[in-house]
Amino acid sequence: MHSAVTTPPTPPPAEPEHDAAMDSLFGDLWPETDRRVRPGVLLAAASVGLLAAILYPLRNSLGLTDIIVFLAAGATVLTVAKRRREKWTLVLTAICLALGSLVALRAAEWVAVLSMFIVLILTTSGLTAARSVPGMVAAFVSWGLGGIRGLPLLGRTLGSLSKHSSLWPVVRTVAISLLLLVVFGGLFASGDAVFGSWTDAIIPDINVDGFVQRAFIWFFIGGIVLAATYVAINPPNVDKLSLGQGKPLSRTFEWAVPLGFVIAVFAAFVAAQATAMWGGHDYVQRTTGLTYADYVHQGFGQLTAATFLTLVTVALISRKAPRDLALLRGGIGLLCTLALAVVASALFRMHVYQQAYGWTVMRMLVDAFELWMGLILVFVIVTRVIQRESAAWLPRAALLSGAMFVLVMGAANPEAWVAQQNIDRYRDTGKLDLDYLRSLGDDAIPTIIDGLPLNIAQCIVNKPEPAKSILDWNLGRERAVDATRDFPAEPTTCPVISQSK
Repeated sequence: MHSAVTTPPTPPPAEPEHDAAMDSLFGDLWPETDRRVRPGVLLAAASVGLLAAILYPLRNSLGLTDIIVFLAAGATVLTVAKRRREKWTLVLTAICLALGSLVALRAAEWVAVLSMFIVLILTTSGLTAARSVPGMVAAFVSWGLGGIRGLPLLGRTLGSLSKHSSLWPVVRTVAISLLLLVVFGGLFASGDAVFGSWTDAIIPDINVDGFVQRAFIWFFIGGIVLAATYVAINPPNVDKLSLGQGKPLSRTFEWAVPLGFVIAVFAAFVAAQATAMWGGHDYVQRTTGLTYADYVHQGFGQLTAATFLTLVTVALISRKAPRDLALLRGGIGLLCTLALAVVASALFRMHVYQQAYGWTVMRMLVDAFELWMGLILVFVIVTRVIQRESAAWLPRAALLSGAMFVLVMGAANPEAWVAQQNIDRYRDTGKLDLDYLRSLGDDAIPTIIDGLPLNIAQCIVNKPEPAKSILDWNLGRERAVDATRDFPAEPTTCPVISQSK
C-alpha cells in the first residue's frame, strides 16, 4: 500500500503591517469588521466630488446646486451604511432631508450653516447608532478620523483596481491624458492670446485658477464623502466612551448636601425675581439703580449658563447617588422645577428687552436655545421623578428635539419674522432700527415692503439680483425678486426715526 501524501494547509495571507498598526491604534473602539474592498464606493465618492467641482464654481449663491450635491452625497453614504434599515437611522434620514431643503428655501446663509451642522451631527449619530452624549460627540469626531482609519481599506481598494486588466489601464490612461491636457492647455492659453481665445470658446474655465479651484473642490468633497462611507461601512463603537453607571456614594450627605446648596441658591434667585416682578419698575430702580429694561437684560447669558449647568449637575448626582431613592427623586424634581423658573425668568427678561429695544435674529436664537433646554429639563423630570425609568433615551430625545427646533425655526422664515416684529413695534412706538433692518437678507424683503411706508422701505431695501441659472434658484431670493420687480429704486430722503439700542 502506498502511504497517503498529505498536503499541508495553505496558511492564510499575512495581514499587512499597516493594517495591523491601524487596528492596534484604534483597538476595540473602532474595529474594521468589514474588510471587503469596494471599488464602487471609491468611484461613487469621486463622482460626487466631480459633480461638486463642476457645479460649485458656477454657483453664485445658495440654491439648487447645494441640494443636488447634498442629495448625491447622502445617497452614496446611506446606500452602503451598515445600519441603513434601522428605524433610528431612517428617522434621522428624514429629518436630514427636511433640514437640507432649507438651503433652497431660505436665502439666509446662517440658516444653511446651522442646518448643515445639525445634519452632520444627525448623520454621524445615525451611522454609529450613538445613544449617549459622549457617544454622539465621538461619532461626530469619527467623521474626520474616518479618513485616517480607512487608509488601509483605501489602499486595498486601489490595489484591487490595478489588478483589473481592463478597467485600471483605461482609468489610468484617461487620468493621465486629462492631466496633461489641462496642464499644457492651461499654460498655452495663459501664454498666448489667440490660443487662449480658442480655448475660451471651447472651455470657458480653462485658466489655471479655475482648474486649481475645481481640483480642490473635487478632492475636498470627494474626501468628505469617502470618509463618511467608511464610517457607514465600519461604524465605531462610540458608546464605549460613555461614562456608564458610576459607583454610588456610600453616605447620603456626600451628594445630598451639595444638592441642597444648589437648590437653596436657585430658590433665593427665584425669590429675588418674584420680588422684582411684584415690586415693579420703581422697586428695581430704587434697589439697583437700573432701569427695568437694563435690569432684565443684565445677566441673561449667566441664566442660560445656569440652566445648562443644572443639567450637568443632575447628570453627575444621578450617577453618584444611590438608585431609586425618594430623597434623590425629590431633590432632582425640586431642582429641575426651580431651573424651569430660571428659564421662564430668562425668557421674560429677553421679552422685556425686545419690547424696549427691538428684535434681532440673535435674540431669537438665544430664546430658542433657552426653550430647548427647558424642554430637556421637562424630559429629566419625566424620567427621573415621574416614570423612574432609565434615562438612556434622553440623549436621543434631546438630539431630535434640538433638530426639530432648528427645522421649525428655519421653515418659519426667521428673518422675515424678526422684521415683522420690528415693524409691529414701529407701529406701536414709532421706533425703528433702520441699520439693523438693512442687515437682514432677502428673506425679509417682502415683509419690509408690505409692512412699512414706501419712503421708509426705500431706505432699507436693496434690489436683489435674480438667479442667473436654474442652479441658483432659491425660494427666498425669488420671492424678494418678485417683491421688488415694480419697487421704485430712486434715491429718497430717509426720515429721522428713533433708533433702537
